[in-house]
Formats: sequence, C-alpha cells, structure tokens
Amino acid sequence: MSNTKIITNNWGKIDPDKIESYIAVGGYSALKKFIRDLDAQTVLAEIKKSGLCGRGGAGFSTGDKLSLVATQGGEKYFICNLDESEPGTHKDRSIVDNNPHVLLEGIILSSLIIGAKKAFIYINGHYEKQKEILEMALEQAEKNEFLGRGIIGSCYDLEVEIFQGAGAYVCGEETALINSMEGNRGEPKLRPPYPTGSGLWGKPTCVNNAETVSNIPWIILNGADAYSKIGAPCSPGTKLYILGGSIRNPGVVEAPTGITIRELIFNFGGGLPRGKEFWFTQIGGASGHLVLESELDTPLTFSRECPVSLGSGAILVVDRSVNIYDLILSWTGFFRRESCGKCLSCREGTFRLHEIAGRLQDGEISDRDKESLKDILWTLNNTTFCPLGKFAATAMGDAILKLKILGD
Repeated sequence: MSNTKIITNNWGKIDPDKIESYIAVGGYSALKKFIRDLDAQTVLAEIKKSGLCGRGGAGFSTGDKLSLVATQGGEKYFICNLDESEPGTHKDRSIVDNNPHVLLEGIILSSLIIGAKKAFIYINGHYEKQKEILEMALEQAEKNEFLGRGIIGSCYDLEVEIFQGAGAYVCGEETALINSMEGNRGEPKLRPPYPTGSGLWGKPTCVNNAETVSNIPWIILNGADAYSKIGAPCSPGTKLYILGGSIRNPGVVEAPTGITIRELIFNFGGGLPRGKEFWFTQIGGASGHLVLESELDTPLTFSRECPVSLGSGAILVVDRSVNIYDLILSWTGFFRRESCGKCLSCREGTFRLHEIAGRLQDGEISDRDKESLKDILWTLNNTTFCPLGKFAATAMGDAILKLKILGD
C-alpha cells in the first residue's frame, strides 16, 4: 500500500506561522503553475480525472462540483467548509494548526478555477486559535501577491474572508451554512435548488470541505494519473483519519483510502493499551456506525458499496471496560442539543431518544419504551428534513442490532 502523504507531508517540517517556510518546500508552486502555464478548463479536467471526492463525508466528485459553478456566468462564490462540529473530529483543525497555507493555496486555486472573485472560510465558532492563524496566513499571502488584485502579476483577482459560525453542528450541512452566512437561522434549505445553482445570496456557490481543498495543489503539481494510483480505485487518494478512544497512539494520521479498519487501529494506532479488550469501534464520529471485531478487515472508501460509511474519518476505539449506556446517553444528548428544530420528527425524535437513553442507563426501560424506540428510530431514518435525524439514529440502531443492548 502506498505511503504517499499529500496533506501531512510537511507537518512538523515547516513553521505554520511563516509563509516563507511553506514557500521553501514548494508552497504556492501549484498556484504559480496554474497562472503561468494552465487554464481553468485544463485543471478542471485534471481534477475530474484524478477521482478526488469530498472528504467531509458525502464523497461527491470534487471536479463535478467545481464544474457546476464554473460553467455559469456572473457573480459566484467559493466557500471552504471548516465548520467541523462532529464529535471526535479535528482533522481540519489539524490542517490549520500544521500547514494553513496548503489550505489557503487550495482555496485560491478552487476559486480561480470556478471564476470566483470572492471566497469565504466558514470556521467553527470554537476555533479561535485557528481563526487567528488563518488571519495571519491571509495577510502574508496578500503581501506576497498570492491574494488581492492582480495575483502574481496576472489578471486574476481574489478576496478571501473568514466567517466565524456559532458552533452549530447542523451548519456543517452546506445549505444551513449558507443560511447562517446570510444572517438567518442555521437550518437546512429544501433542495433543489442546490448551492451550485443558487447558493450564497442567490448566486452560484461551491462549498467544499477543508481537507478536500487541501488536495488540489498536489494534484496540479503531480497530475491526475499520480493521484488516481493512490488508494482505492473507486475513491482514490489519501484520507485523514482521527484515531481516538482506547488506543495507544491517538491523533490524526494520513493513509490511503481502501485501508482496513484493523490496519488503522493496530498498525497506525499501535492497538489498544495493555490489559484492554477490544469491543467495537465507531467510524465517522457520533453519527457513525458501530463496527465489531469480525468487521475490522473492511476497507474504508467513499464508495456507496462500502458497508461502512467513512464519514469524517473519526475512528473511536471502545474497549469492554466502557459503560455502553453512558456512551449512548452522550450520543443522544449531542443530537438532542444540535437539532435545529426545523422539522418535528427530528426535534421531538432526538428529545425522546435521549429520554429513553436516560432510562436505559438507569435500568428502568420498559417494554413500552422498547416499542417506542423502534418507532422513533424508523421516524428519524425516514422522515427528517436533513440527514441529522438519520445520523442521530445510527449508533443507537447499531447498539440494538449488534451489541444487543435490549437483549435478543
């Protein structure tokens, strides 16, 4: 399996506070190459050919998404989604902490490719330190003519602005994010129209995750063929995985797509601490599926055929000393708090789910609760306005089916 590192290659080697440090290792070379030797259509074709797909969880083709906005005339916008509110997920924050300029270069390139003159970084409301890092990076990039009017002496102009959200989980969904930026409640909109056709202030808008964007400079410098040879053919490239829970070496690691869960836990994470017995792992944060030991050899990809949704890439390892009822109460409490309240099924469903989880923890769950639980899970899975309701039901559903928390 390839050990190529695309995003983390220079972590620990450069000073994230100094643009000169990034330039010294080839930083902004992709932007220079684009301006001097390439055009938007050529680069778009290369990104499509690479097979790069969204790293925020949905896995939509990045090239197709950029193309949908690039083909439209008039005013348009690019938004980098750095909201990252999934519990156990901090990969995008780690990019900013270790190499903010690779993210910024990706944002600039994405904006120029679609023909946008204005871009935004929508950042999690709790990421105060990262906001300061990005503000410094923007100032340095402008001084070096990588931003502003006439980028590197070209006809390209671009302004990048940071927009700080209030920390709402639902604003990770692109239409809720846009609602928030427009001064409205952070809640999802009905689609279509999609943001690529009518997004921020009714203009064509491309919203891409921070990790996704950070891959683009590498693709421009090394080519689509090189990128497509890394990882799984169905969703090429590398992925940032966040290892946490009962594991020897927690943290963010970069590995090719197609890697198995077992390899991540035991090769990259060093396995469980001495004396701890593996029980299950949760993939993708609080919204993710539970995976038993018999399923650890599952390759992780963004393909819909993959039995385990990769999501944000968070890998929570749980050993048998953990109180599962405490964990369930934590999951359900998170979604109860984060439901935007737009639709009845999610607003009431997440509340009732947490209520029953509390009785489950206290050992007071009744047969009526068990029947209600089935109805609530079905309702959340099938009737909510946006995916948040489905996410709220995932872990509880798996705990019932796989961990037999209600018995056989």
